[in-house]
Amino acid sequence: MIAPTGGGWQARVVPPVDAVLRAAAQLGPFCAVDADAGPGAVDLADGRRLLDTRAAAVSAVLGPAAGSREVQSLVHLGVVARVLSPALGAALVTGVLPVPGTVVLQPAGSNPVPMAWSGVHGVAVGTPEDVAAALVEHWLGPLVGPWSEAVATRSVSRRVLTGNVVSALNGTAVVVGGARPDLAPHARAVLDALLARGPLSGTGGWRPDGGFARRSCCLLHRLPGARPCADCVLVPPLAR
Repeated sequence: MIAPTGGGWQARVVPPVDAVLRAAAQLGPFCAVDADAGPGAVDLADGRRLLDTRAAAVSAVLGPAAGSREVQSLVHLGVVARVLSPALGAALVTGVLPVPGTVVLQPAGSNPVPMAWSGVHGVAVGTPEDVAAALVEHWLGPLVGPWSEAVATRSVSRRVLTGNVVSALNGTAVVVGGARPDLAPHARAVLDALLARGPLSGTGGWRPDGGFARRSCCLLHRLPGARPCADCVLVPPLAR
């Protein structure tokens, strides 16, 4: 297969899934998968229960001034970032995209919350376009899509939620580039491929200074004392 190394994309043997997850964990805590998510963990597939329990925990921290849509959007973004970070991180480091049958998360506590996967298999990916296509096929459609739909039923804009997904993926790309600067160009190339076609097409772009900007807002700025995120569409200059 083809996988990224310090010198670029080169042929190498496909590693086993447990080795793939260990390699991803070296990038940072968001990219780590736990053996056990702890008592009270909720299945990602049970989107409404996960949203309700996680939103209650976040609201307790933010206080009564935080509106329900703002909290739900932030919960959505946090969950998406948590579940996608090990997947994208592993694909960039090893050339294998791990795909779980089940994802369970701890709804209490600060991110990165404990998260466990089961029934994991690996999908070999080569070019950045391969990584992007595999993410769409194996993650964004069957796993992230239903979660986003569960949040959308609570009156959160699908445009906001789609922006959350691309923002989470860019955040992972930044983490990977910080931990492994040699992989930063590959990470950006995957983002470019996701932005060029598929469900995330046109959801973001690059600022003149090279920073990323989504074309929507996660609503964080509506919280008392909060400011727009660095990649927010409200932060000038707007992405081209």
